[in-house]
Amino acid sequence: MYSITFHHHSRQTVLIKDKSAMVTTATATDIPPALVFNGSSTGVPESIDTILSSKLSNIWMQRQLIKGDAGETLILDGLTVRLVNLFSSTGFKGLLIELQADEEGEFKAKVAGIEACLTGIHAKDYKTSSDSLSPEAQNEICDLAYQYVCALES
Repeated sequence: MYSITFHHHSRQTVLIKDKSAMVTTATATDIPPALVFNGSSTGVPESIDTILSSKLSNIWMQRQLIKGDAGETLILDGLTVRLVNLFSSTGFKGLLIELQADEEGEFKAKVAGIEACLTGIHAKDYKTSSDSLSPEAQNEICDLAYQYVCALES
């Protein structure tokens, strides 16, 4: 199971297991008042990682935590580029580059341009992913989380 929190998407967390996904929130306004009223929620959102490591620690063991630090967002000619350094408990894991194009048709050409730049600087070990969890029912944040997982898996 993977849990990915996107700070640039209202701190939503996507849980992925076996090509299934669930989106949770860290925003109190996203919690339906009925859940607070009937006692199902305190009205204070907690991240799924906090719940797993504190309240469910006797049945859940976290295997590896990868954290993105020192991220930057650049907007270049209709392309949003997000760069983030990834670290685990053992040190630096790599650089994650997220690309988002204004227009779908230009996206593949821009990805090819980025790959050419990586080849030009002799970057040998890189992975790309544009996979979708479910091609017939696309969900931007779930697909993005799945692409992160595909790119980070060894």
